[in-house]
Order: sequence, then structure tokens, then C-alpha cells
Amino acid sequence: MRKTTRLAGLALGSALALCGAARADEWDFANDTDNGVSTDNVLFHGSEQIHDLAYLLGIQLADQDWYLVASHAFSSYQAVIDGMTGDLDLASTNMQRLDASGSIVLGNALVTDFGGNLSLDWQQGDVASPVASYVRVQGPACGTSCNSFDTYRMRFYETTYTIPRFNNSGTQATVLLVQNATDRTCDVTYYFLAATGSVISASASQLTPRELEVIPTTSVAANQSGSVRIAHTCGFGGLSGKAVALEPGTGFTFDTQMVHRPH
Repeated sequence: MRKTTRLAGLALGSALALCGAARADEWDFANDTDNGVSTDNVLFHGSEQIHDLAYLLGIQLADQDWYLVASHAFSSYQAVIDGMTGDLDLASTNMQRLDASGSIVLGNALVTDFGGNLSLDWQQGDVASPVASYVRVQGPACGTSCNSFDTYRMRFYETTYTIPRFNNSGTQATVLLVQNATDRTCDVTYYFLAATGSVISASASQLTPRELEVIPTTSVAANQSGSVRIAHTCGFGGLSGKAVALEPGTGFTFDTQMVHRPH
């Protein structure tokens, strides 16, 4: 009886192992996989997930991980891969952003820090409603020999900064001071909004590593006041800065810090 129980346990363990290899992680169960535009996996700010790229034995298919993301107006985003294990060795084109149809590549990831991390950054301009796109992870070096030990961590952030107040009305004038805190060149777009949220103007620039940009806002929003949104491709926490409102008559200055969404 004891021997029969042991054999049954071994058989069950083998069956579970095969089942695990066939379905990979929990996003690859049965026929409802995340291998395309039908994915149910929607990323939101602060999302953090562990995935594998195990070859799907049950359906004889190389694993892909698709993530649906919503891009809102005047905002920026970053998807990050790190913690790669096994034989993944993912390259730039192994992590891509695709349009809502899933057929057009909008951008490839940037490989950073000795090849151990990938960063995919983008901005969204003026749109009436959120824009759908996909982040796709595919084609690791291990190919069809990938197994459940070949894992990575996916993280997702909204990287937009906001400044709740600038003022170029009356006797005040506001200057923005924004520094690229990273060691890579990145794109930045400043959106100046009225108190109602409507767009007054927008200004784009490119910042080299550790560059400080000083912007007299009277040149883009004269005789206006409101708030500022800053979209960029520098990554989460990649900028630092503030708005300084100057009162020439008294010499007083009023600082308003740039902030991003809490993690």
C-alpha cells in the first residue's frame, strides 16, 4: 500500500510538472494566454509582476507576454524589465511597444546597466480619450529551450511630473528649472495649462545627461497663470526641478516643487 501511494505521488508530481511547463506562468493558462492582443493583463502605475518565457509545450508555441496599457493626454510612461534569470539575455527588440492593432512597432526598449535592465519610455500628447497600446516581450536567446526558470520582473510607471502653480500675471513672473538627473539623453515636453485645465501652450526640448534647463515661462505663457505638466522619456524619477515665481518689486521668490505620482 505504501509503495502504491509513493508511485501515485510520483505520477501526480510528474503530471503537475508537465502541466506547469505547458502553461508557463498564470497568464498562460489553457487557451486564454497573454500571447497577443486578447491579453487580459492591463498594467497600471506601480504594477509589478514576475513572468517566465517558458516554451508552451502543450500548444507547441514560443511564449510571448503582451501587456495592455492606456496612455492619457499630456503624460509619459515607463515599462521596466529587470531581475532576468536563467538564459533570457533579453535585447532591445525583445521588448517593444505596439499600436492598438498590435501590428505596428512604436518603439524598442533601451538596454541599460550592463545589459541586465531594459527600459521602454514614451510620451502621450493631446488626445480626447486614453490611447491603447501594447508592451510585448518575446524572442529570448534561449528560444524553444526556455523553461519556467527563465523569468523576469516587469514594472510599470506613469512618469509624468506636475507643478501645481505658475504665475505670469500681475507683477510676478515664473522661471522653471528642470534637470535631467540621469546619464542618458531624453526628450521633455512642457504643457502649460490654464486653471480650467485647457492648454495654453506646449514646449519641447531634449536634455543631455545631467543638463539643467532654465525656462522663463513668460516666453511661452505671457500674462497667464495655471499649472504645468511635464512628460518625458527620462524614466521614473529621472527629472528634478521646481518653478520659481519672482516678485521684482519686493525681491521675494516663491518656489513650487515638481512632483511625480507616488510609487
